[in-house]
Amino acid sequence: MTKIKLCGNFRVEDAELLNVAKPDMAGMIFAPNHRRTVNIGTAIKIRDRLDDSIPLVGVFMDQPVADIMTIYQSGMIQVVQLHGSETEFDVEILQENNIPVIQVHQPDNFLKPTAADYVLLDAGAGSGQTFDWGMVPPKPLRQQPLMLAGGLTVNNLQQSINKVHPDFVDISSGDEVDGIKNIEKMQALVAIAHANLE
Repeated sequence: MTKIKLCGNFRVEDAELLNVAKPDMAGMIFAPNHRRTVNIGTAIKIRDRLDDSIPLVGVFMDQPVADIMTIYQSGMIQVVQLHGSETEFDVEILQENNIPVIQVHQPDNFLKPTAADYVLLDAGAGSGQTFDWGMVPPKPLRQQPLMLAGGLTVNNLQQSINKVHPDFVDISSGDEVDGIKNIEKMQALVAIAHANLE
């Protein structure tokens, strides 16, 4: 099956929706100045309410590695996603501390070497825009598990899976109605992803 991450959770009650939808990962944005950015207090409450079986990913953008490690070591998150101009040295420091890392790449820079545990393809900084999926190299050329993001919705998720064959799909705005997480969309997206057996 294709695994799925539902990201951009920013309300404490989103944890209850995630517990019902049962994605393979959930995500919170710690990068500042985004609509869905969470503060530490909210992040703690979301992790406390979220089912222990759902790993929580913290999304960061050009923030000090020491700050990222502090948040990880608090137990709030189980995976770190680097969505800025972080270097391979940053990735290696995190991994030396046994922190799983998702490194975001632009589609035209997909094959840039990285030691990260996952490579996430996104055309923008969480812009919600799709890109030409034909740019993605086939599985034999991939060195890490691939996560696909960017404008994925219930209307195009199956098409993206058929075209790209990602290991994970990553959805943020595509599970919302009027900017708020919607349980029907969340469940539908998880069902589409999990129906794809490989």
